[in-house]
Amino acid sequence: MRPDPPTRALWEMFSGLIDLGDAHRYVVGMLAGMDVWCDLGDDHRLVGTLCPDMKLTLERHAPATSSPR
Repeated sequence: MRPDPPTRALWEMFSGLIDLGDAHRYVVGMLAGMDVWCDLGDDHRLVGTLCPDMKLTLERHAPATSSPR
């Protein structure tokens, strides 16, 4: 946010880089946290996905259709 010439030059350089597709994807990936990759080591269908909608119950191994107590 400084208005001095070195900061302005840096801003102009970064602005030019962000116009490049690869640099844009790289920066956006870092900001979104999508640049991190972990080997999950499992082939279960839910590994690496968002949790599907499920009914929560107090039972440890209750079927998804049971009602909470």
